[in-house]
Amino acid sequence: MPRSAGSRGSCTSPRIRPSAGTPARKGRAAAASEGSQSADGQGNSLYTNIQLGKVIKDNTVAGVLLSYGYSNNGLSNVISTKVTRYGAGVFYRKYKTIAKDFYFFGEADALYNYSKNRQGILQVGNNGTINTNNAGSLSFTPGLSYFIFRRIQMELLMQNIISISYTTSKNETTYPGSSSIETDKSNAFSANINVNSSLLNNFAIGFKFLLGK
Repeated sequence: MPRSAGSRGSCTSPRIRPSAGTPARKGRAAAASEGSQSADGQGNSLYTNIQLGKVIKDNTVAGVLLSYGYSNNGLSNVISTKVTRYGAGVFYRKYKTIAKDFYFFGEADALYNYSKNRQGILQVGNNGTINTNNAGSLSFTPGLSYFIFRRIQMELLMQNIISISYTTSKNETTYPGSSSIETDKSNAFSANINVNSSLLNNFAIGFKFLLGK
């Protein structure tokens, strides 16, 4: 069975490829990461996700999830847009053998996410908005995993097929002619099961590169 945890997208995981019929052994550790960075001459953005796990028993991996994201359109302060995101959580993944080097897995995630979106200049008399969100969520992701080479594993994931979330939001706004900063607060709860016509949009393909003896 798989000896390591994976993450969505490209990642690195310090475990070796299992032989057929050899389950993951308790006590072994796993790590995975993915990230992206871009720049278009004016703006720039960065996204990174880290997943650290440990095999707690045969065919079972548990660990933590960490993420950070930032984007800036690079325009002047009056029309600028800056977004900051970060998150932390835990995951639990269970593997089931289908055939040699071919596995089904289910992963449950519990996450906290924070995001802040700033547009313009938030000062009385100027156009500006700051939106701040704090969210907690529970989700389930099933998938298939196959070793295409000795140390390269490909995964097909159906992301967040079931999810529950609770979000608190704060929106601060100013505009020309205003005499104060307007503030709105809201809370939202949602529960989703993605079994509609857009289900195919939730599929993702990732690769896991394994290291070890």
